[in-house]
Amino acid sequence: MKELYLMLKSSPAAYRTLEELKAEGYNATVLSAESLRHAVDYYPEEHHFFTLRHLEKEEMLESILCLFVLPDEKVALVKQVIRGYTNNFHDIKGFMYSRDIADYEGSL
Repeated sequence: MKELYLMLKSSPAAYRTLEELKAEGYNATVLSAESLRHAVDYYPEEHHFFTLRHLEKEEMLESILCLFVLPDEKVALVKQVIRGYTNNFHDIKGFMYSRDIADYEGSL
C-alpha cells in the first residue's frame, strides 16, 4: 500500500478536479489548509490557523490537501489522472508525492 499526498491551490478548477477523481472512483481524506506564511503574514493578530472568521465569511483557505491510500498498482494511474486534470500543475498550482506505508491494516 502507498499513501499519495496531493496539495492543490483552492480554485473552482481544483474542486472540479476533486469531483472528477471522485467520479472515477477514487476516494481521499480532504482537508483545507493554508501556508504558514499566509497564516502569519496576512492575519498576524490571529493565532489560530482556522477561526470563526473563516466560517462566518465562508472563506476558503488557501489550499486543499488530499490524502489517498492506494494499492501500489493504482498509484501511477492516479498520478497520471491528476497530471491530466492539472495540466502537469500548470493550470492548477500544487504538488503531489507518494510513499510506502510500512504497516497497513484495514480495508479500502
